[in-house]
Amino acid sequence: MKPLIPTVLAVLALAGPAAASTADEEAAVKTAQRFFDAMAANDGAGVTATALPASVFTAIRPAPGGGTKVSRVTVEDFIKNLRPGLHEAMWSPKVVLRGTLMATVTAPYEFKLDGKTTHCGIDVFDLAKVDGQWKIASAVWTAEPDACAELKASR
Repeated sequence: MKPLIPTVLAVLALAGPAAASTADEEAAVKTAQRFFDAMAANDGAGVTATALPASVFTAIRPAPGGGTKVSRVTVEDFIKNLRPGLHEAMWSPKVVLRGTLMATVTAPYEFKLDGKTTHCGIDVFDLAKVDGQWKIASAVWTAEPDACAELKASR
């Protein structure tokens, strides 16, 4: 029985961090989902609650006539542009954690305006754990009007 005790202790020691990682992964994804829910509800305070002050959001989209257009706004300016009828849904999120300091959530998404799909893309949220809660430090996304079929096929 004594040889089994070190093995059991080793397994338990490894299980603790895995359980914490799973909880942190779920919490990071929930933060991104709360951001989408607040956006859909036209709830600026809800968006603010998910993000760090002065978080920067970057949209990358095809430019008219070719090339790439990159637009950046702070969370405060993003909130000024909220309006009813916005809906964003992500699927198959992937999370990368660096301990309990940082998480990155990446997921394909579909964006609808007044019930009509306008584009799809990839969202990337960088989050920091502050006072025990994951907060968005920055977000980057592609906005690709012609990518929906390709991205939805990955579901």
